[in-house]
Amino acid sequence: MHSHKQQIDNTSLYFIGDVYGRLDKLNDLLTEIDFDIEDPESSIQFVKLVFCGNLIAANEAENIEHIALLSFVKELVDKGHAFCLLGSNEFEAIGWSKHHPITDTPYLPNGSTETNKLTPLFLKEFAQGDEQLFQWIDWFMALPIYLDFDHIRAIHACWDESVISQLNPYLCLLTQESTSTINTDSEKGSKNALSQQFWPAAFDETHPLSAMMTSCLNYTVLELIEHHPHHQLSTPVVIGHYPQDSFPDIQNEHLVCVNYNAAVGDYPLVSFAWHQGRKKSIEVSASESAKLSLGEFCFIDQPSAEEHIADGVENLLAGLVELLPKTEISHTKSEQLKSHVADCICADWDPLDLNQHMHNHHAYRQLIEPIALLALAQDSEQLCAYLAIVARYQLETDNDNLENRSLKVAFKLTRMAKSYLD
Repeated sequence: MHSHKQQIDNTSLYFIGDVYGRLDKLNDLLTEIDFDIEDPESSIQFVKLVFCGNLIAANEAENIEHIALLSFVKELVDKGHAFCLLGSNEFEAIGWSKHHPITDTPYLPNGSTETNKLTPLFLKEFAQGDEQLFQWIDWFMALPIYLDFDHIRAIHACWDESVISQLNPYLCLLTQESTSTINTDSEKGSKNALSQQFWPAAFDETHPLSAMMTSCLNYTVLELIEHHPHHQLSTPVVIGHYPQDSFPDIQNEHLVCVNYNAAVGDYPLVSFAWHQGRKKSIEVSASESAKLSLGEFCFIDQPSAEEHIADGVENLLAGLVELLPKTEISHTKSEQLKSHVADCICADWDPLDLNQHMHNHHAYRQLIEPIALLALAQDSEQLCAYLAIVARYQLETDNDNLENRSLKVAFKLTRMAKSYLD
């Protein structure tokens, strides 16, 4: 049976954004997800990677390792551990390197209306006529334009149903039993790669195929306006191409971009994990019910929202206490007030429901002094907010009566502290 769809079994897919030559960041990411081709007990037993194109960089940057990166990714693909899509940077490298079979002119000659850029960075790494360059160009030409896993899809820049339908006749169509890896016969290519005879047309601006390739690999905008092809998606699609400059998140329930500027400094190489193939409770064929919120992002030094908020709250509250006016009371009165504060927060506040008296290792021990200082400041609103925020975001409690407890304790302590100021 012939199909443009890629069959996978009980497998999780990790879609990886534009790598831009950063092998170091790829290695770090794979360590993060415990993906090690030398260890059969690692996540390789149930995970396949999906590279969303732009393995190579378009601009100069630090720590670019093109050849080592390409060799590693090709090994992953050849061994069946990964899929790799054609990206816009690889497409451009093909255009600069290959010549028309009849006219013998480059597909993208210098000054072409298709691109008026300088020679791509990748090509500068090779001497003129270097056979290794053409081996990599042939590999690029054998990469699929899109991947359709039925319940989720991937393409470098834009999934337009009408364009995909028009493009399919130009693509290699292998049997489902055929391997998804790159064959040694480059004339055949992989499933959904552009058939060799059509490559001249892909760079011919007068041919419809050129516009189709531009749409798939270099659609101008990601903005989800009403007439954007992505506005009508019903099956989830993962893309790269468009550099994002925010915290990783899905665009909507059917679209996610995984390009988060990995070429730049400490920006992360981001992956999006999709486990639907491993969830028996979800019908793989029921793609319209699939939602991208079922997936998850993964990258190096990824903070959880809870941890980030807790750390931020701690710093904010510490700064608040430092700004409080210093109230002069004797050491004896200060110790007495702290003792009363300790008793009050254990008996009346106690958001963790510990039902304990204060001791040296008590969970509330470090809160006694700042609460005492806030009580002396005679601002019950500020103290109430402090107690509620600490309980909710530092102690991570969800007690239904938390706000009322905080209000009660704030009034009690500010009135108590007032007697120490007289």
